[in-house]
Amino acid sequence: MPIAVEFLGRTRVLSEGREVALSRQNISFLAYLVLFREIDHPREVIIEQFWPSCEPTRGRSCLGTALLRLKRALQVNGSNWFEMSPRGEPRISSSAPIWFDIVEFEAAIMPALAAPEGMLHATLLRNLAVGLTHYRGDLLIGWYDDWVLAERERLRLVCLRGYRRLMEHYVSVGDMDKALAAGQSALRIEPLQELVQQHVIELYYNTGQRVAAIRQYDKLAAMLKAELGIAPSKNTTVLIDRIRSERPVS
Repeated sequence: MPIAVEFLGRTRVLSEGREVALSRQNISFLAYLVLFREIDHPREVIIEQFWPSCEPTRGRSCLGTALLRLKRALQVNGSNWFEMSPRGEPRISSSAPIWFDIVEFEAAIMPALAAPEGMLHATLLRNLAVGLTHYRGDLLIGWYDDWVLAERERLRLVCLRGYRRLMEHYVSVGDMDKALAAGQSALRIEPLQELVQQHVIELYYNTGQRVAAIRQYDKLAAMLKAELGIAPSKNTTVLIDRIRSERPVS
């Protein structure tokens, strides 16, 4: 695609490999249109979201100006990425010739999440792995609108589910090293995911890395105490007690 838009991690718009300057509001407005591309939003709703202090006539003018600036900034020869719904609401065309990382991220991961447990088909596995590479960081870092915070958390959870599904696949085929790598990737995004921590502890132990398993538990316990003021769950405690009670192989 001649135009690529990245909202995950560093936010940027690239046209033919060169970065295009957009205002913060235009970036968030574009992200809003992309993330909610399946919904036809009445103009009044969009105006209330992005120009809440404007009276109606001024709000419609601001919306028109924002759309015009986006169309000029994201020019695609011979095709149109922007269209109006039958009701006259602005939306991203379903055939938009623009690469959006959030669209590619979800499209690649969701089929694997919907697949039966255990080993993944090669195509699903490949798409899942590629999709996870698109998650270079949280959505729209530095933006704090309510809708951004909600979507940021949703996409983070999709990513975590993706890594857990990758762990599950590699465990099912007996590749514990890759399962561990997937688990550690998930914990870099959210280290307080205790269920993932349990799986990582077990994987360390089952691959003969008893000391690493205990160290992983100790790190978890310290984080939970510092961040939330709580101790690990009963299931995690039972797991580490079993590991500690078994004599290491000499």
